Amino acid sequence: MEKKYEWSANVSAPREYPIEVYTGAAGGYFFSQMGGFSNAGWGAGSSVNYITAPLPDRLDMTWLSYVDNKFYTGDWKLPTEKIQQLFDKGFYSITGSEAVVEPYTSINIGLAPKGMVVVWVAGAGKQVEIVRFQAHETTIDPKLITESEKYMFKDGYSELSLESNFVISQEVREQLQLYGYPAPEMYEAYREKYNWKPKIILPDGCKISSIYIKMCNGEIEDPYDRPIDQKSRAIPFTFEIFWSVANGKKEQKFVSRIAFTKDDKFWAKYLKEGGGQDEMPIDFGKTEIRTLFKELIDKNKTAEMVIKIDSDQKEDDAWITSLCIKQGEKKYNLTQFCQDSGKLN
Repeated sequence: MEKKYEWSANVSAPREYPIEVYTGAAGGYFFSQMGGFSNAGWGAGSSVNYITAPLPDRLDMTWLSYVDNKFYTGDWKLPTEKIQQLFDKGFYSITGSEAVVEPYTSINIGLAPKGMVVVWVAGAGKQVEIVRFQAHETTIDPKLITESEKYMFKDGYSELSLESNFVISQEVREQLQLYGYPAPEMYEAYREKYNWKPKIILPDGCKISSIYIKMCNGEIEDPYDRPIDQKSRAIPFTFEIFWSVANGKKEQKFVSRIAFTKDDKFWAKYLKEGGGQDEMPIDFGKTEIRTLFKELIDKNKTAEMVIKIDSDQKEDDAWITSLCIKQGEKKYNLTQFCQDSGKLN
């Protein structure tokens, strides 16, 4: 008998390129137009409906891209052996001061413009790209469309949907007015990787508790290695650095956050009552860090991203006093980012 796992599958799409699934399945996990809408953000996933079943060996998807105003479809064989190895092995994460093995629990499916499909395997604080597919445009046979599905095929449905703040939020609309739509090809470019690692410089006597890194290719790291290992990674768009210092018998905890964007209210929106989103900024493709990596960083050589934190600064959005990338003898200062720091207890 095939080994069974407890897992869920999720569909995501960039916030500015929302989609609606017409039909599809990942193994025994089914999707349909009922609840098939997504604008959660590139690589985002929320595991709620788990099944206990063998891991999927195929993925088939047919969906409507509102911005493209087209249906895309595809049927692909998944690298099940690779997925199973990850599910069996799990990954290390930091809980308190100890590294513990956490399970992978989700298969996240990203649907980008022009029919691009990326599949990730994810667990709490961790996401790894597994495979990339290409769908093709399709026309649905009218004879196959049921009464409950006809709304998706009405003239002007995509255009009308895009006018809704539920489909594209007011915040995203404001960003699109400022920076325009990222080119569809950008999501392919975001998959490029460079040999880099972060180096965190804390105030004397302080120590790192955990680091949470989101990359523009949808991968997420919560690295347990100290110092963090040197390896091939996509360009980061956010850091959340949790650190502490002994304060008598108690431990004072802090967090320092970085987002690479021109939006100086990024973290204010994330931290507002009710919670914001820390998904990839709309302007990321035009940011200083993206340009720097693309034009000046050699993929074949090691690099360090050096982040210096100084809690003596009066303003909590000024604790990160220095941020640069070093490669060999070259040093590139980064000044275009939104930051926020503060106490946690």
